[in-house]
Amino acid sequence: MKRLYAIAIGLTALSLTFLGCKEVSRNTNECYDVRLADGAGPDSAHVRFLLPCYADRQVNEAIFEQISETLGGSYEGSYTDVDSMARHYLATYMREMGEERAGFDAEMGFERSLTVERTYETNQFVTINVQMYQYSGGAHGGTLCYGLTFRKSDGRRMGMNVLNNLVGDEEWSSMQKEGLMEYFDVKTDSALQDCLLDVETYLIPNPQYEPYLSENGMEFVYQQYEIAPYAAGLPSYTVPYDRLGKYLNTTGRQLFE
Repeated sequence: MKRLYAIAIGLTALSLTFLGCKEVSRNTNECYDVRLADGAGPDSAHVRFLLPCYADRQVNEAIFEQISETLGGSYEGSYTDVDSMARHYLATYMREMGEERAGFDAEMGFERSLTVERTYETNQFVTINVQMYQYSGGAHGGTLCYGLTFRKSDGRRMGMNVLNNLVGDEEWSSMQKEGLMEYFDVKTDSALQDCLLDVETYLIPNPQYEPYLSENGMEFVYQQYEIAPYAAGLPSYTVPYDRLGKYLNTTGRQLFE
């Protein structure tokens, strides 16, 4: 039987090594601080949930259910039992790695890591960051990093649904391009074009994952290989709050009242 044990250190440092993920401030006084690992066999997995809780149980359930959905949606227990949910996904990762390993002769152990934590909060909303790492052989592993913003009144997720139909206008496209130029540290369209994969600078798509709200504005993060090579990490840009206003619909404006 695999050995399940709690770990007191390591996951925070590990999460910061994920290629391209932004470093965020940590609050160690969360209601839920669950850290688990399984590494008795050839494979290893680490799971950490560092999350807040609110007086309204339904809000907690709504937020944690949506977090579970983004992790695969296979957990069937109580969504306020964060320890049980963490153990479920740890066991899921170990089982999936075992099944994957059975398909071929792997010399090196596989690895999965998951960190789910609060990164920003106001009176109106809270943002949870999800960072995942997976190694299944080969030259390097893969990283996934995205944010989830929830309205605290009811736990509803806030993303593209807070924006109006002005998104995509000339000013918005300019902000996209400016943000990506800053990320890649280039100054011209042609230099930016050289950084991208199968994407034209005049028609930059939105990331596949929903944007989220941070201290600096609305964050848009592209995953590995989505618009750029692996070595580029996770390209991103921020629409600052002082430029976001004209693009907010009624739902979005109410978040900042």
